[in-house]
Amino acid sequence: MLALLAGGGVFAQSNLESDPLDAAVSAAPAWQELADLMQAEAPQDVAAFYAGRDYQPLFMANDAELARGVIDALDQQRAHALPEWTERMQPLSRHVAAALDGQLTAAGELAFANAFVALGKSRLAGVVVPTRLSADMHVFPPEIETRDLLSDLATSADPIRHIVNLSPDHPDYAPLLELRADLEQVVANGGWGAADIPSGPSVGPGETDSRVPAIRARLAALGDIEEGRVTARAADPYAFDDTPLDAQPLPAGAEPVSGSAQSSTLMDEATVAALKAFQIRHGLNDDGVVGPKTLAALNTTAGDRLRQVMVNLERIRWTNWDLEEKQIYVNLPDYRMFLREGGEELFTTRVVIGLPKHQTVEFSDTMTHMVVNPTWTVPRSIATEEILPALRRNPNYLNDNNMTLIDDGTGVWTPPDTSLINWDNFSQSYFPWWVRQQPGPGNSLGNVKFMFPNQFAIYLHDTPSRSLFARDARAFSHGCVRVADPTGLAEMLLSPQASDPLAEFERHRATGRETTVNLNSRPAVHIDYRTVWIDDSGQVQYRDDIYGRDALVLDALQELGVSVGMAQG
Repeated sequence: MLALLAGGGVFAQSNLESDPLDAAVSAAPAWQELADLMQAEAPQDVAAFYAGRDYQPLFMANDAELARGVIDALDQQRAHALPEWTERMQPLSRHVAAALDGQLTAAGELAFANAFVALGKSRLAGVVVPTRLSADMHVFPPEIETRDLLSDLATSADPIRHIVNLSPDHPDYAPLLELRADLEQVVANGGWGAADIPSGPSVGPGETDSRVPAIRARLAALGDIEEGRVTARAADPYAFDDTPLDAQPLPAGAEPVSGSAQSSTLMDEATVAALKAFQIRHGLNDDGVVGPKTLAALNTTAGDRLRQVMVNLERIRWTNWDLEEKQIYVNLPDYRMFLREGGEELFTTRVVIGLPKHQTVEFSDTMTHMVVNPTWTVPRSIATEEILPALRRNPNYLNDNNMTLIDDGTGVWTPPDTSLINWDNFSQSYFPWWVRQQPGPGNSLGNVKFMFPNQFAIYLHDTPSRSLFARDARAFSHGCVRVADPTGLAEMLLSPQASDPLAEFERHRATGRETTVNLNSRPAVHIDYRTVWIDDSGQVQYRDDIYGRDALVLDALQELGVSVGMAQG
């Protein structure tokens, strides 16, 4: 039997079957020097792991096989958009070289244990602390336990593969790694072509414009026109009419684009079809018109997209929830919410989110109930900054909007007829009432609100302002999330507890009274911020950094040593 004995800091092999000290050795640590070093210098959880395995080496055994695997994985940190270990690699390499010469030191084992833990935590939970960047990023990456990392490696049937594949269990992660590599190559090759398409008036189907050849060339570079043909893609399954999610083929199919057409200034049918495919992939209304938003998306460089992908790899590493659980998922830059269970999409609809000055917070919670025919207690800031000026212009504003004043506890007398109040006597700092809007057609929360009580006073709700849902950019609220199809959402949420959930909802609504309906099946709620992902058809989806949060993450990554590159491409 082979065992590892202490001896000048080097593993020594001995045939213990004939060794009279066999019993004594088996009762002692496998490597006394490692035991001493761990107890003196190692982090507590690393020391505890090694104590639990009687100080048997993990990384330096078998010609430092796992140590070499860690070095290979650390060499790939750049590919994961994580800080590179350039300066820290030399000491690790020296430990491996010594091991291959038969000099396996305890210091080398500890160095690789610490390196592997750092590697694992960066791969599985990221390196940026979101809450340090913004109070609106109330996101807490998973806490990766050191002993779990080391134990999982030690018990793996294929530890080398385990090290190589160390990454989040998220369907987008591997595809985004490939996309990052592809975009890096595009940037190295000069990007997507010539300079920006010049600004100008909007140009749509059947119109001519001197910029159309440049538009067509950019669409070709982006893959929406391939080898003279329009790339046939599925139509937008999330068009505003919220029809069933079955994707339909482009009506005209893939149409030829001749050489003369490529140089034409006409926005012909083929170019419009390609443009619509591009718009769908960028969350824009697929109207086939090159307006300001579409032009900005066309002019986004490969370098910018590369950095966007790097940020979203980090964001995936922050994901701290079960993708299979029943959940309401709101992606703020996509202006859309989904109800999912078991990884399957049950329902989706457009949403309106907070203005840039009233940003919707990223966070997770649990939906507990809905309120049908809700009253609306107006937030103090809205009451003093918006309603008070409106009252000065129109003393009947409260009556006109089915609103009442409620004493805020100061005991200020409230006259029955609020139109008689001299509103010039009140200000943002002195407004001794709450304003409450009663249920009804004009109520700002519409027919229903969906509650997941939280410190931010954010919830999902209906709205009487329907026109905003038709826009492609939908950041107009004070921070809550307005839902385009609240009845459909209510029906889905009530389905586990009612044989006819739609009729149940309509019964509550018809009373006109505020009614709380508790949910028997309570979904998690995740308000997220993802600007790049892969859709079910395999297409890359890009969205704008509407709140500037990607920029914050990118700066933080760069400060931590991630090479973000500034090539424009």
